[in-house]
Amino acid sequence: MKKHTLKFTIIFITLLTIILIMPSAFVLHLNGEFFTIDHRELALSSLREDVDEPELDPEPVIETEPVLKSDPVQTPEPASEPEIGHELGSEQVLEPEQELEPDPIVTITISAVGDITIGGCPASNSYSTFMREFEANGNDQTYLFRNVRHIFSESDLTIGNFEGTLTDETRHRGKNFNFRAPPEFVMSLVLGGFDIVSLANNHSGDYYDKGYSDTIETLDAAGIASFGNTRNTILEVNGINIGFFGFMTWADSSEHRNNIAAAIEDLRDRGAALVIAYFHWGVETHFRPSGTQKSLGRFTIDSGADLVLGSHPHVIQGIEVYEGRNIVYSLANFSFGGNRRPFDMDTFIFQQTFTFENGILQNTNDTNIIPARVTSVQNYNNYQPTPAEGRDEERIIALLSRLNGELNR
Repeated sequence: MKKHTLKFTIIFITLLTIILIMPSAFVLHLNGEFFTIDHRELALSSLREDVDEPELDPEPVIETEPVLKSDPVQTPEPASEPEIGHELGSEQVLEPEQELEPDPIVTITISAVGDITIGGCPASNSYSTFMREFEANGNDQTYLFRNVRHIFSESDLTIGNFEGTLTDETRHRGKNFNFRAPPEFVMSLVLGGFDIVSLANNHSGDYYDKGYSDTIETLDAAGIASFGNTRNTILEVNGINIGFFGFMTWADSSEHRNNIAAAIEDLRDRGAALVIAYFHWGVETHFRPSGTQKSLGRFTIDSGADLVLGSHPHVIQGIEVYEGRNIVYSLANFSFGGNRRPFDMDTFIFQQTFTFENGILQNTNDTNIIPARVTSVQNYNNYQPTPAEGRDEERIIALLSRLNGELNR
Protein backbone atom coordinates (compact mmCIF):
# COMPACT_ATOMS: atom_id res chain seq x y z
CA MET A 1 0.00 0.00 0.00
CA LYS A 2 2.86 2.35 0.85
CA LYS A 3 4.63 1.47 -2.42
CA HIS A 4 1.55 2.43 -4.36
CA THR A 5 1.19 5.67 -2.39
CA LEU A 6 4.85 6.55 -2.96
CA LYS A 7 4.57 5.79 -6.66
CA PHE A 8 1.46 7.96 -6.98
CA THR A 9 3.16 10.80 -5.14
CA ILE A 10 6.21 10.71 -7.46
CA ILE A 11 3.99 10.77 -10.57
CA PHE A 12 1.94 13.62 -9.21
CA ILE A 13 5.01 15.72 -8.34
CA THR A 14 6.46 15.10 -11.81
CA LEU A 15 3.24 16.25 -13.52
CA LEU A 16 3.04 19.28 -11.25
CA THR A 17 6.59 20.28 -12.18
CA ILE A 18 5.83 20.05 -15.92
CA ILE A 19 2.71 22.15 -15.52
CA LEU A 20 4.54 24.85 -13.49
CA ILE A 21 7.30 25.28 -16.05
CA MET A 22 4.83 25.54 -18.96
CA PRO A 23 3.74 28.98 -20.14
CA SER A 24 1.24 30.47 -17.78
CA ALA A 25 -1.74 30.24 -20.20
CA PHE A 26 -3.04 28.34 -23.16
CA VAL A 27 -5.73 29.18 -25.57
CA LEU A 28 -8.94 27.18 -25.93
CA HIS A 29 -11.12 27.39 -29.00
CA LEU A 30 -14.71 26.71 -28.11
CA ASN A 31 -17.73 27.11 -30.34
CA GLY A 32 -15.93 29.54 -32.61
CA GLU A 33 -14.78 31.85 -29.76
CA PHE A 34 -11.31 32.10 -28.21
CA PHE A 35 -10.94 31.81 -24.42
CA THR A 36 -7.77 31.77 -22.13
CA ILE A 37 -7.38 29.20 -19.36
CA ASP A 38 -4.71 29.82 -16.60
CA HIS A 39 -3.14 26.40 -15.99
CA ARG A 40 -1.08 27.68 -12.97
CA GLU A 41 -4.29 28.30 -11.12
CA LEU A 42 -5.28 24.75 -11.95
CA ALA A 43 -2.03 23.42 -10.48
CA LEU A 44 -2.19 25.49 -7.27
CA SER A 45 -5.75 24.53 -6.66
CA SER A 46 -4.80 20.88 -7.00
CA LEU A 47 -2.16 21.29 -4.23
CA ARG A 48 -4.88 22.31 -1.86
CA GLU A 49 -6.50 18.89 -2.26
CA ASP A 50 -5.57 15.92 -0.08
CA VAL A 51 -3.70 13.41 -2.22
CA ASP A 52 -5.50 10.57 -0.46
CA GLU A 53 -8.83 11.97 -1.71
CA PRO A 54 -10.05 11.15 -5.22
CA GLU A 55 -9.03 13.80 -7.66
CA LEU A 56 -11.77 15.89 -9.31
CA ASP A 57 -11.28 18.01 -12.35
CA PRO A 58 -11.40 21.60 -11.19
CA GLU A 59 -13.79 23.96 -12.97
CA PRO A 60 -11.80 26.01 -15.50
CA VAL A 61 -11.56 29.72 -15.05
CA ILE A 62 -12.65 31.19 -18.37
CA GLU A 63 -11.85 34.78 -19.16
CA THR A 64 -14.09 36.63 -21.59
CA GLU A 65 -11.25 38.64 -23.13
CA PRO A 66 -8.39 36.83 -24.89
CA VAL A 67 -5.03 37.23 -23.13
CA LEU A 68 -2.18 36.98 -25.61
CA LYS A 69 1.04 35.50 -24.32
CA SER A 70 4.24 34.26 -25.85
CA ASP A 71 2.56 30.97 -26.51
CA PRO A 72 2.84 30.23 -30.23
CA VAL A 73 -0.93 29.51 -30.35
CA GLN A 74 -2.38 32.98 -30.48
CA THR A 75 -5.84 34.39 -30.75
CA PRO A 76 -6.15 35.72 -34.28
CA GLU A 77 -6.84 39.40 -34.54
CA PRO A 78 -10.31 40.25 -35.86
CA ALA A 79 -10.13 40.37 -39.62
CA SER A 80 -10.45 43.81 -41.04
CA GLU A 81 -13.43 44.36 -43.31
CA PRO A 82 -12.42 43.09 -46.73
CA GLU A 83 -12.23 45.57 -49.52
CA ILE A 84 -14.85 45.21 -52.24
CA GLY A 85 -13.70 42.68 -54.79
CA HIS A 86 -10.97 41.10 -52.63
CA GLU A 87 -10.89 37.38 -52.11
CA LEU A 88 -11.77 36.05 -48.66
CA GLY A 89 -10.59 32.46 -48.33
CA SER A 90 -11.92 30.48 -51.23
CA GLU A 91 -14.91 32.78 -51.72
CA GLN A 92 -15.03 35.95 -53.73
CA VAL A 93 -16.62 38.97 -52.12
CA LEU A 94 -18.55 40.51 -54.96
CA GLU A 95 -19.28 44.12 -55.48
CA PRO A 96 -22.80 45.26 -54.57
CA GLU A 97 -25.27 44.63 -57.38
CA GLN A 98 -25.30 47.60 -59.66
CA GLU A 99 -28.52 48.87 -61.19
CA LEU A 100 -28.50 47.47 -64.69
CA GLU A 101 -28.64 49.86 -67.56
CA PRO A 102 -31.54 49.17 -69.92
CA ASP A 103 -30.59 47.16 -72.98
CA PRO A 104 -30.06 49.74 -75.76
CA ILE A 105 -31.68 47.37 -78.31
CA VAL A 106 -35.03 45.73 -77.45
CA THR A 107 -37.30 43.77 -79.78
CA ILE A 108 -40.96 42.90 -79.22
CA THR A 109 -42.80 40.41 -81.41
CA ILE A 110 -46.59 40.47 -81.34
CA SER A 111 -49.02 37.92 -82.76
CA ALA A 112 -52.45 39.27 -83.68
CA VAL A 113 -55.58 37.29 -84.61
CA GLY A 114 -59.21 38.07 -85.44
CA ASP A 115 -62.60 37.24 -83.97
CA ILE A 116 -62.77 34.83 -81.04
CA THR A 117 -66.25 33.68 -80.01
CA ILE A 118 -66.27 30.98 -77.34
CA GLY A 119 -69.59 29.25 -76.72
CA GLY A 120 -72.19 30.76 -79.02
CA CYS A 121 -75.78 31.90 -78.99
CA PRO A 122 -77.91 29.85 -76.56
CA ALA A 123 -81.07 30.74 -78.51
CA SER A 124 -79.70 29.05 -81.62
CA ASN A 125 -77.99 25.74 -82.20
CA SER A 126 -74.53 27.35 -82.30
CA TYR A 127 -74.14 27.19 -78.50
CA SER A 128 -75.19 23.57 -78.14
CA THR A 129 -73.11 22.55 -81.14
CA PHE A 130 -70.05 24.21 -79.65
CA MET A 131 -70.62 22.51 -76.30
CA ARG A 132 -71.02 19.09 -77.90
CA GLU A 133 -67.75 19.51 -79.77
CA PHE A 134 -66.04 20.61 -76.59
CA GLU A 135 -67.43 17.65 -74.63
CA ALA A 136 -66.38 15.26 -77.39
CA ASN A 137 -62.83 16.47 -76.83
CA GLY A 138 -62.85 15.73 -73.13
CA ASN A 139 -63.92 19.21 -71.92
CA ASP A 140 -60.25 20.05 -72.27
CA GLN A 141 -59.61 23.80 -72.04
CA THR A 142 -56.45 23.38 -74.14
CA TYR A 143 -58.54 22.11 -77.06
CA LEU A 144 -59.41 25.37 -78.86
CA PHE A 145 -55.89 26.78 -79.33
CA ARG A 146 -53.82 23.63 -79.08
CA ASN A 147 -52.58 23.86 -82.67
CA VAL A 148 -51.42 27.50 -82.44
CA ARG A 149 -50.23 27.66 -78.83
CA HIS A 150 -46.62 27.05 -79.86
CA ILE A 151 -46.74 30.10 -82.15
CA PHE A 152 -48.11 32.33 -79.41
CA SER A 153 -45.62 31.05 -76.85
CA GLU A 154 -42.75 32.21 -79.06
CA SER A 155 -44.22 35.73 -79.28
CA ASP A 156 -43.73 38.42 -76.67
CA LEU A 157 -47.43 39.34 -76.79
CA THR A 158 -50.57 37.80 -78.30
CA ILE A 159 -53.74 39.78 -78.98
CA GLY A 160 -57.19 38.96 -80.36
CA ASN A 161 -60.73 40.34 -80.58
CA PHE A 162 -62.92 38.63 -77.97
CA GLU A 163 -66.34 38.84 -79.56
CA GLY A 164 -68.72 37.64 -76.89
CA THR A 165 -69.08 37.45 -73.11
CA LEU A 166 -67.93 35.34 -70.19
CA THR A 167 -70.95 35.40 -67.90
CA ASP A 168 -73.74 33.41 -66.30
CA GLU A 169 -76.15 36.28 -66.94
CA THR A 170 -79.17 35.17 -68.99
CA ARG A 171 -80.94 38.49 -69.64
CA HIS A 172 -79.85 39.59 -73.11
CA ARG A 173 -80.59 42.12 -75.79
CA GLY A 174 -83.28 41.65 -78.44
CA LYS A 175 -80.88 40.58 -81.18
CA ASN A 176 -80.71 37.61 -83.49
CA PHE A 177 -77.40 36.50 -81.99
CA ASN A 178 -76.21 37.01 -78.41
CA PHE A 179 -72.92 35.28 -77.69
CA ARG A 180 -72.03 33.86 -74.30
CA ALA A 181 -69.78 31.29 -72.65
CA PRO A 182 -69.59 30.21 -68.99
CA PRO A 183 -66.84 32.18 -67.13
CA GLU A 184 -64.67 29.08 -66.69
CA PHE A 185 -63.96 29.14 -70.43
CA VAL A 186 -61.52 31.98 -69.79
CA MET A 187 -59.02 29.17 -69.22
CA SER A 188 -59.10 28.44 -72.96
CA LEU A 189 -57.63 31.90 -73.52
CA VAL A 190 -55.11 31.50 -70.70
CA LEU A 191 -53.91 28.09 -71.84
CA GLY A 192 -54.00 29.29 -75.44
CA GLY A 193 -51.37 31.91 -74.66
CA PHE A 194 -53.36 35.14 -74.99
CA ASP A 195 -52.13 38.23 -73.17
CA ILE A 196 -54.71 40.87 -74.07
CA VAL A 197 -58.03 41.08 -75.94
CA SER A 198 -60.16 43.83 -77.43
CA LEU A 199 -63.76 44.16 -76.25
CA ALA A 200 -64.62 46.88 -78.76
CA ASN A 201 -67.15 44.92 -80.80
CA ASN A 202 -70.88 44.47 -81.27
CA HIS A 203 -71.18 41.39 -79.02
CA SER A 204 -69.35 42.34 -75.81
CA GLY A 205 -72.56 44.04 -74.64
CA ASP A 206 -74.97 41.27 -75.60
CA TYR A 207 -75.84 40.64 -71.95
CA TYR A 208 -76.03 44.28 -70.97
CA ASP A 209 -73.71 45.92 -68.45
CA LYS A 210 -73.74 42.86 -66.18
CA GLY A 211 -72.38 40.60 -68.89
CA TYR A 212 -69.83 43.21 -69.94
CA SER A 213 -68.52 43.79 -66.41
CA ASP A 214 -68.51 40.03 -65.70
CA THR A 215 -66.33 39.53 -68.77
CA ILE A 216 -63.82 42.19 -67.73
CA GLU A 217 -63.63 40.86 -64.17
CA THR A 218 -63.23 37.27 -65.35
CA LEU A 219 -60.42 38.22 -67.73
CA ASP A 220 -58.69 40.30 -65.04
CA ALA A 221 -58.88 37.49 -62.51
CA ALA A 222 -57.27 35.13 -65.04
CA GLY A 223 -54.44 37.55 -65.79
CA ILE A 224 -55.61 38.56 -69.27
CA ALA A 225 -55.75 42.29 -69.97
CA SER A 226 -58.53 43.88 -71.99
CA PHE A 227 -59.31 47.21 -73.60
CA GLY A 228 -61.76 48.94 -75.87
CA ASN A 229 -64.55 51.52 -75.99
CA THR A 230 -63.75 53.92 -73.13
CA ARG A 231 -60.91 51.80 -71.68
CA ASN A 232 -57.32 52.37 -72.84
CA THR A 233 -54.76 49.91 -71.49
CA ILE A 234 -50.97 49.88 -71.13
CA LEU A 235 -48.90 46.72 -70.79
CA GLU A 236 -45.17 46.62 -70.12
CA VAL A 237 -43.42 44.11 -72.38
CA ASN A 238 -39.64 43.65 -72.26
CA GLY A 239 -39.37 46.96 -70.41
CA ILE A 240 -41.39 48.85 -73.06
CA ASN A 241 -44.82 50.35 -72.41
CA ILE A 242 -47.35 49.36 -75.08
CA GLY A 243 -50.67 51.19 -75.27
CA PHE A 244 -53.91 49.67 -76.63
CA PHE A 245 -57.24 51.24 -77.57
CA GLY A 246 -60.18 50.25 -79.74
CA PHE A 247 -63.59 51.35 -81.01
CA MET A 248 -66.49 50.18 -83.14
CA THR A 249 -66.39 52.56 -86.09
CA TRP A 250 -69.18 52.17 -88.62
CA ALA A 251 -68.74 55.68 -90.05
CA ASP A 252 -66.01 58.28 -90.43
CA SER A 253 -67.28 61.05 -88.18
CA SER A 254 -65.76 63.89 -86.21
CA GLU A 255 -66.82 62.08 -83.03
CA HIS A 256 -64.85 58.98 -83.98
CA ARG A 257 -61.85 61.05 -84.99
CA ASN A 258 -61.92 62.99 -81.73
CA ASN A 259 -62.15 59.76 -79.72
CA ILE A 260 -59.23 58.24 -81.64
CA ALA A 261 -57.01 61.30 -81.21
CA ALA A 262 -57.88 61.55 -77.50
CA ALA A 263 -57.09 57.85 -76.89
CA ILE A 264 -53.68 58.16 -78.55
CA GLU A 265 -52.89 61.32 -76.58
CA ASP A 266 -53.94 59.62 -73.34
CA LEU A 267 -51.68 56.62 -73.95
CA ARG A 268 -48.70 58.76 -74.97
CA ASP A 269 -49.15 60.95 -71.88
CA ARG A 270 -49.11 57.79 -69.75
CA GLY A 271 -45.77 56.72 -71.22
CA ALA A 272 -46.65 54.41 -74.11
CA ALA A 273 -43.70 54.00 -76.48
CA LEU A 274 -45.83 51.92 -78.87
CA VAL A 275 -49.53 52.45 -79.59
CA ILE A 276 -51.76 49.78 -81.16
CA ALA A 277 -55.35 50.37 -82.29
CA TYR A 278 -57.88 47.56 -82.80
CA PHE A 279 -61.06 48.57 -84.65
CA HIS A 280 -64.30 46.71 -85.25
CA TRP A 281 -65.40 48.00 -88.63
CA GLY A 282 -66.15 47.27 -92.26
CA VAL A 283 -68.78 45.21 -94.03
CA GLU A 284 -69.32 41.51 -93.31
CA THR A 285 -68.08 39.08 -96.01
CA HIS A 286 -66.40 41.89 -97.99
CA PHE A 287 -62.80 41.09 -98.91
CA ARG A 288 -61.90 44.73 -99.54
CA PRO A 289 -61.95 47.52 -96.95
CA SER A 290 -64.59 50.22 -97.18
CA GLY A 291 -63.85 53.89 -97.63
CA THR A 292 -64.56 54.44 -93.93
CA GLN A 293 -62.00 51.81 -92.96
CA LYS A 294 -59.32 53.36 -95.15
CA SER A 295 -59.92 56.97 -94.12
CA LEU A 296 -60.10 56.21 -90.40
CA GLY A 297 -57.15 53.80 -90.56
CA ARG A 298 -54.96 56.42 -92.17
CA PHE A 299 -56.20 59.11 -89.77
CA THR A 300 -55.24 56.85 -86.86
CA ILE A 301 -51.69 56.51 -88.20
CA ASP A 302 -51.50 60.26 -88.82
CA SER A 303 -52.62 60.83 -85.23
CA GLY A 304 -49.69 58.84 -83.85
CA ALA A 305 -50.62 55.15 -83.73
CA ASP A 306 -47.95 52.62 -84.74
CA LEU A 307 -50.18 49.73 -85.83
CA VAL A 308 -53.87 49.41 -86.74
CA LEU A 309 -55.64 46.04 -86.50
CA GLY A 310 -59.19 45.29 -87.66
CA SER A 311 -61.98 42.73 -87.43
CA HIS A 312 -65.73 42.19 -88.09
CA PRO A 313 -65.92 41.31 -91.82
CA HIS A 314 -65.32 37.60 -90.90
CA VAL A 315 -63.10 37.27 -93.97
CA ILE A 316 -59.54 38.27 -94.83
CA GLN A 317 -58.87 41.80 -96.02
CA GLY A 318 -55.52 43.20 -97.14
CA ILE A 319 -52.74 45.00 -95.29
CA GLU A 320 -51.87 48.56 -96.27
CA VAL A 321 -48.48 50.07 -95.51
CA TYR A 322 -49.20 53.73 -94.85
CA GLU A 323 -46.47 56.20 -93.80
CA GLY A 324 -44.30 53.23 -92.87
CA ARG A 325 -47.00 51.77 -90.57
CA ASN A 326 -49.32 48.79 -91.11
CA ILE A 327 -53.11 48.86 -91.32
CA VAL A 328 -54.39 45.27 -91.10
CA TYR A 329 -57.95 45.83 -92.27
CA SER A 330 -59.45 42.47 -91.31
CA LEU A 331 -57.94 39.48 -89.54
CA ALA A 332 -61.11 37.43 -90.26
CA ASN A 333 -62.49 34.84 -87.84
CA PHE A 334 -60.12 32.85 -85.68
CA SER A 335 -61.93 30.59 -83.23
CA PHE A 336 -65.56 31.32 -84.00
CA GLY A 337 -68.31 29.55 -82.10
CA GLY A 338 -70.98 31.63 -83.76
CA ASN A 339 -71.21 29.49 -86.88
CA ARG A 340 -70.69 25.77 -87.39
CA ARG A 341 -70.33 26.13 -91.16
CA PRO A 342 -69.09 29.60 -92.13
CA PHE A 343 -68.87 30.07 -95.87
CA ASP A 344 -65.18 31.03 -95.57
CA MET A 345 -62.83 29.34 -93.11
CA ASP A 346 -59.55 31.03 -94.10
CA THR A 347 -57.67 33.22 -91.64
CA PHE A 348 -54.12 34.21 -90.73
CA ILE A 349 -51.89 35.20 -87.83
CA PHE A 350 -50.27 38.59 -88.31
CA GLN A 351 -46.88 39.01 -86.66
CA GLN A 352 -44.76 42.13 -86.38
CA THR A 353 -41.47 42.64 -84.60
CA PHE A 354 -40.86 46.14 -83.27
CA THR A 355 -37.33 47.32 -82.53
CA PHE A 356 -36.48 49.91 -79.88
CA GLU A 357 -33.15 51.60 -79.39
CA ASN A 358 -32.76 53.28 -76.01
CA GLY A 359 -36.53 53.11 -75.64
CA ILE A 360 -37.22 54.78 -79.02
CA LEU A 361 -39.21 52.92 -81.68
CA GLN A 362 -37.16 52.46 -84.84
CA ASN A 363 -38.48 52.81 -88.39
CA THR A 364 -38.52 49.13 -89.28
CA ASN A 365 -41.28 47.02 -90.76
CA ASP A 366 -40.49 43.44 -89.89
CA THR A 367 -43.66 41.40 -90.47
CA ASN A 368 -44.63 37.77 -90.90
CA ILE A 369 -47.85 36.13 -92.09
CA ILE A 370 -48.88 32.65 -90.95
CA PRO A 371 -51.79 31.38 -93.10
CA ALA A 372 -54.33 29.37 -91.10
CA ARG A 373 -57.84 27.97 -91.08
CA VAL A 374 -60.45 28.35 -88.35
CA THR A 375 -60.76 24.56 -88.12
CA SER A 376 -58.49 21.53 -88.03
CA VAL A 377 -60.83 19.50 -90.25
CA GLN A 378 -61.98 20.11 -93.80
CA ASN A 379 -65.76 19.81 -93.87
CA TYR A 380 -66.97 21.84 -90.89
CA ASN A 381 -65.84 24.28 -88.19
CA ASN A 382 -64.56 22.48 -85.10
CA TYR A 383 -63.44 25.81 -83.55
CA GLN A 384 -59.77 24.77 -83.49
CA PRO A 385 -57.66 27.21 -85.58
CA THR A 386 -54.76 25.47 -87.27
CA PRO A 387 -51.86 26.65 -89.48
CA ALA A 388 -52.68 25.98 -93.12
CA GLU A 389 -50.71 23.53 -95.22
CA GLY A 390 -50.42 22.57 -98.86
CA ARG A 391 -53.02 24.03 -101.22
CA ASP A 392 -54.82 25.84 -98.37
CA GLU A 393 -51.61 27.67 -97.46
CA GLU A 394 -50.89 28.55 -101.09
CA ARG A 395 -54.43 29.84 -101.62
CA ILE A 396 -54.35 32.12 -98.55
CA ILE A 397 -50.92 33.51 -99.46
CA ALA A 398 -52.11 34.21 -102.99
CA LEU A 399 -55.27 35.93 -101.73
CA LEU A 400 -53.37 38.18 -99.32
CA SER A 401 -50.76 38.97 -101.92
CA ARG A 402 -53.46 40.10 -104.36
CA LEU A 403 -55.36 42.16 -101.78
CA ASN A 404 -52.17 43.76 -100.49
CA GLY A 405 -51.14 44.66 -104.01
CA GLU A 406 -54.40 46.53 -104.56
CA LEU A 407 -53.80 48.61 -101.41
CA ASN A 408 -50.12 49.38 -101.96
CA ARG A 409 -49.87 50.45 -105.61
